[in-house]
Amino acid sequence: MGSTVAAAAFGALMTGAGVSDSPAQAAIAPQERSGVIQAYRIPAGSVASALNVIADENDLHVLYDARLTHGRMTPGLSGKYSVREALGALLAGTGLTYEFSRDGQAVSIVLAQNDAGTQTDASGATPLPTIDIGAQTNGRGDDARARPAPGPGDRYTGYNAMSAPATLKVDTPLLKTPIAVEVVTRQTMDDQQAISVNDALVSNVSGVTQGISAIELFKVRGFYNTVGNVYKNGLMEYRLRNLDTTNLQSIEVLKGPAAMLFGRGEPGGIINLVVKRPLETPYFSLHQQVKSFGETRTTVDATGPLNDEKSVLYRFNGEFYSTDSYRNFVTDRNLFIAPTITIRPTEQFKVNIDFEYQNKTYVDDYPIFPAIGGAPANIPVSRYLGEPSIMKSTPNHFERKRIAYDATYEFLPGWSLTNRLSYYHIDTNNENLQIMGVNQATGVMSRTVNFLPGYGEDSFGANVDLKGRFTTGPIEHSVLLGYDYFGTYLPVNISYFFSPIRAINIYAPTYWLPENPYRGMASYGAAGQKWTGVYGQDMLSFFDDSVHVLLGGRYDWTETGSNKIGTSDYAARASYVNVYSNAFSPRVGVVYQPLPWISLFGDFTQSFGANNGTTQNLAPLAPQKGEQYEAGVKAELLDKRLSLTMAYFDIVKSNVPYTDPTNTRNTLLIGKARSQGFEFDLTGRIDDNWSVIANYTHDDVRTVEGSPSYNPLTLITTQLAVSGKTLAGSPRNYGNLWVKYEADGAFRGLGLGAGVSVSESYLGDNANSFVVPGYAIVNGMISYTTQIAGLTVTGQLNVKNIGDARYFPASYDRYTIQTGAPRTFLGSLRVEF
Repeated sequence: MGSTVAAAAFGALMTGAGVSDSPAQAAIAPQERSGVIQAYRIPAGSVASALNVIADENDLHVLYDARLTHGRMTPGLSGKYSVREALGALLAGTGLTYEFSRDGQAVSIVLAQNDAGTQTDASGATPLPTIDIGAQTNGRGDDARARPAPGPGDRYTGYNAMSAPATLKVDTPLLKTPIAVEVVTRQTMDDQQAISVNDALVSNVSGVTQGISAIELFKVRGFYNTVGNVYKNGLMEYRLRNLDTTNLQSIEVLKGPAAMLFGRGEPGGIINLVVKRPLETPYFSLHQQVKSFGETRTTVDATGPLNDEKSVLYRFNGEFYSTDSYRNFVTDRNLFIAPTITIRPTEQFKVNIDFEYQNKTYVDDYPIFPAIGGAPANIPVSRYLGEPSIMKSTPNHFERKRIAYDATYEFLPGWSLTNRLSYYHIDTNNENLQIMGVNQATGVMSRTVNFLPGYGEDSFGANVDLKGRFTTGPIEHSVLLGYDYFGTYLPVNISYFFSPIRAINIYAPTYWLPENPYRGMASYGAAGQKWTGVYGQDMLSFFDDSVHVLLGGRYDWTETGSNKIGTSDYAARASYVNVYSNAFSPRVGVVYQPLPWISLFGDFTQSFGANNGTTQNLAPLAPQKGEQYEAGVKAELLDKRLSLTMAYFDIVKSNVPYTDPTNTRNTLLIGKARSQGFEFDLTGRIDDNWSVIANYTHDDVRTVEGSPSYNPLTLITTQLAVSGKTLAGSPRNYGNLWVKYEADGAFRGLGLGAGVSVSESYLGDNANSFVVPGYAIVNGMISYTTQIAGLTVTGQLNVKNIGDARYFPASYDRYTIQTGAPRTFLGSLRVEF
């Protein structure tokens, strides 16, 4: 395509003489000739939709050949760009590019290779509307057509993600992957003002329910994630607590056993936190939030280049919040800073260096709330059943320091080597109550306190991934080979367990009587773990890229240590015992695409779980195992704006530990627990105005082999392993719906959102001795974005639990029921430039 064709195209446009013989054309806007930078907010979607926005923002008349743009997608655009820069960014990776005529009066959209496939007959061209931004009225364009540019910063991601490379370790589209993966995007978190990871996950991903919020436990497909199923940028964050969304770009959930990629873990799935990365386009955001119950939260996000070549970039995220709670006596103060540097000396090499520091002081809010009879106690959810004379005078403290990097070198086209490393240190002191029993008639609760005056823990993780593509005959291969290591060590520390404190009446509590948390039994403890694994997988694609077969496997070597005697520092060190295990974890999956927009998938995988330690006689116990069969359907609807996943799964977890009913110092194993169900997720944009997140889960979670455990302290047969019983806190049916409308025309800049979370009743403990009632929670949002003095300003109000429902989102046993927050208002003001 030369300038002659482009000039002819421009002439055809100006004279209105039908369609041109060029693929697409657009008159050059005055902004381009004058070098004025325009602010854009273009969501991911079709190239055609993106060109429409370019026309809208720049007063252009654009023609494009529908045969060229059909099925081509763009990742979107958010930031300030010239017309040239905007076109280049939008068309990157689409196979299309642009050409300007010699006189600068016209532009053509052409195939990047400029090959014979370029259409010379533009009979398929589709005109886009001419936009006249016209005269100004009250500082806004005519009819308010000039959409405010809310700023870049990679915030406007939409709700839909097409891939999850941070979790899958390859960039294969989710549609072609025989694994169920869901992604919570940055825009989802912002629209819902999700401050905690819990807020972001449980309303937006099927199969995920809230666990015990005080220690950041989640249930994925019926099984707790425990302390080893949360990752950050693909590396394990052991005992990761107090999770916040401040510096997160997305949260990815890999459903089912993930041992092939990540090693040991629970079979329900893993949660991977993906942090924000520095950007070449300078950006600054100041966000102030005010919430019910006295919460204020201030966050800062700044990014940009540090040199003219843009080979060194920075990003800084910071947060400070201070809050009370709907729960009496509970407070929380948190400082978090997270600077990041990206260095890219060449196109083939890039390294990201992350730093994090967190300092948190808080009054313990472990969810002590008892069951009376067959239901949660009829007392206010605000009632605090801990002991404020201890909790307020010696509040919990948590300090975390983390440094990490990931470096990628593309040494050949399509082949790269990635190395990740993470080190973090935690210092903490805390206390928590343990309930010994509740008199069901009088409501008198017996309590003890466990006090940990302070300990430090170090953790280190690293991995190396080699990935690439090659072809053998008709088969295309996408291979991944890797090695990883994780180690953590908790040195000998002292704790005081079962310090007796006075009983409390749950109906008429009396507080502030002096208590001594040091009266308990002194116990010395130490623990450590080392995990090493090698893994490999090959995705084979054939039959015109309609069939994909995933073959993978991993071998792990583990070492888990702990002391068996805690009467003294010396005894703890002398009785420290390591237990060694190893296992092979396979994964096999198949994807068939009868049409390019839909796929049928199935997979089988096994996992190698947490080590169970030893018996009282130091005999090693077999490690936990997981096994899953899964099948489902994935689809990309409405020109890939909307993603659908439906999956059936059947997971069996074996070798679950429980306390010996005849000797509480001994540990035995349960046979099996099973989670079997169906999930539905629909996420994305319906059209230019409407977006949706909808999910539903049906899950039957129960023990299929086991035996009861007798607790001599409470004289109660507890719920750990009763065969045939439903596991605690496992509703069989639950789901969420969130719908957002972005106004156009005169109300452009206005956003409205509404959602509902519904759960049926569920059994509150493993003995199935009481029922937690079902609930429906309604949430709402209104926001408005505008330009003030060159700044992008967004005001937003979210209301959660509009109906002020009394509900309990999680339960662990008869004394540990998680209360839900009453009606909560969360207002915010964000300034960006």
